[in-house]
Order: sequence, then C-alpha cells, then structure tokens
Amino acid sequence: MPGSDLDAPASSGSPWRVALLAGLAVLLACLGLVAGRVLWFDPYWVWRQTPPWLAETGGANRLIDRQTRRAKTLQALSRDYEIALVGSSTTYHGLDPADADPPFRGRIYNAGISGILAGELPAIAAIVASRPRARRVMIGLDYYMVSRTDRAVRLDPALETVLGRLGARLGSVIGRPFIEDAWPSEVAAKTDPGSWTYDGFRVTPPLSPDETRLNAAIRRRTTVGLVPATYAGLERALDILAGREVVLYLAPVNPAQSRLLDELGLLGDLERWRADMRRLAESRRLPFHDLTALGRDAPFDPDKGSTAAWLDNLHYTPVIGRRVLAALGLRAAP
Repeated sequence: MPGSDLDAPASSGSPWRVALLAGLAVLLACLGLVAGRVLWFDPYWVWRQTPPWLAETGGANRLIDRQTRRAKTLQALSRDYEIALVGSSTTYHGLDPADADPPFRGRIYNAGISGILAGELPAIAAIVASRPRARRVMIGLDYYMVSRTDRAVRLDPALETVLGRLGARLGSVIGRPFIEDAWPSEVAAKTDPGSWTYDGFRVTPPLSPDETRLNAAIRRRTTVGLVPATYAGLERALDILAGREVVLYLAPVNPAQSRLLDELGLLGDLERWRADMRRLAESRRLPFHDLTALGRDAPFDPDKGSTAAWLDNLHYTPVIGRRVLAALGLRAAP
C-alpha cells in the first residue's frame, strides 16, 4: 500500500553504518601499524630475541637502565625459562646465567630488579609462577629489602592477578610509553656504561673512585634499621610459589658495608635479619644459604673504585657471583 512502512528503504541507515565501519577499519589499521612498529623495534626487549637496536648498541639500553621494573617484569612474563633468579640489583649485576654449568644455560632468567622491596616480591613471584616451565626459583635476599619502606616507585600489585598480567602485556604493545620509546634515540641515549643480555644480566664495567665514593655516600644516607613487618611480603611470595622448588639465600655483604652498619649501630639488625631468615626458611622446610660472608675475603675501599670482586660497597661482580651460583647448585666449582 502507498505510504506503508513496508515500502520504506531497508538501507535508510546504511550510510552512517558504512561511515562508522570505515572509520573503525581505519582506526584498527592505524593501531595495527603502531603495534607492529612497537613489536618490531621492541624497545624494552620483551618480544624479540634480536631486536633491531641490539646491533647498534650491543645491548646497551637506557630504557632498561632507567625503567628496570617495567622492563624486567615484562621480560619475566615473556621469556621461556625453567629457573628464575629473583632479587635486587645485586642479582642482575652479580649472577650471569652464562656462568652456570652447560646443562643449565639457556634455562635461566635473571629477574633481578633494582631496589626491590620485600613488599614487591609477591608481584614478581606471581609472574614467575605464571610461566609454564618455571619450576625452580632462587630468591636472593638482602638487608635493604627489609629495612626500607619508602620507595616511591613500586611494582603494581595488579601483577599478582591474571588480568593485571594480561593488561601489562597488552600495554607493552599499544601503551603510550612503549610507542614513544620505540625509537633508536630513546634506547641509545645511554648515561650508564654497560649492557644487558637476553637472560637479564647486566654487564657493568668497573666504576671509578668518584662513582664508588658517591655510591658509598648514598648508602650512608639510606641505610636504616630493620623493619620486621616487611617479612610479610616474602611470606606471601612464598605462598604464591607453593609447589615449586624454592631456594632462599642471603646475598654477600661487602666488608665496607658491614663497617658502615657497625658505625651506624645497625650491625645487630643485620644479625637479627640473618637469624630471622634462617628460621623462616626452616619453618617452611626450604633450602637456605647464608652467603653474607662470601665476599669477606675480598677487601674493598670505596675511595679506590671497583675491584675484581666488588663494583661498589653493595654490588658484587661475577667473580663472587660464580661462587654464589656454585652454592646454589648451578655451577660445579667457583
């Protein structure tokens, strides 16, 4: 019938739908190009074993130096490994997975994160626990993890959840920081000498006397008393890692740092921490190694720069690191 609704054009709204679909297609295409660029350049060394910047810098990467938490958590989420080395910057400066015996090489990821606090351990534990082949976890503990609580930048607790980890992975492809950083100038504008390896170790050249003096002064300002309440973070991390082979060890303590603790009246806190960690490991029936005295035979003077055994009054080099790996059963002899 004339004027009937049946006679109305079936495609009356189609121009808008076409425009909407066309706009969506353009948006998706642009997003795909951006994501492809980030994946190809891979500024934080998350997705590719040999990203294009690697040939130019030889592994030096300012972004990983400055955004270690971001880089290391994403790497730990994407690498294929069976053994995780968890700890602070003492871990990634001192333990080179390439120094492990041949049967272990290619199976280890160094998940050390600069200045990590005990309260952040659950997040990295959840990441490691999410990796299908990660069955062994070596947790290197140091006094600073349990004596400071004031760090401004911390691992996001959301990483303890599946959705949080998925969000982090998605963000590493289309997140604004990753898009902005996917350029050679951002990676190569380094200020710290040294380079990174695919398995999470940092190759660091010896530091000058000026640098070790500065680091010693920083330690003097930032070394404070033990906070036993922080142990709860380690306890939660161990709960998350239940069912995996976990080893706890106390990192070597530089002789100069021991002297500083003594001068500040904190040597008793160090001893209490050592005893507390031993008891905690025993209560959970976990292997435990107190390696705090491991580098005591290697003297260090902050006024004279790095030595073969020590980068500064906190970080040990692979010379001591090989002895740590031997104690952990990853190397037959130091």
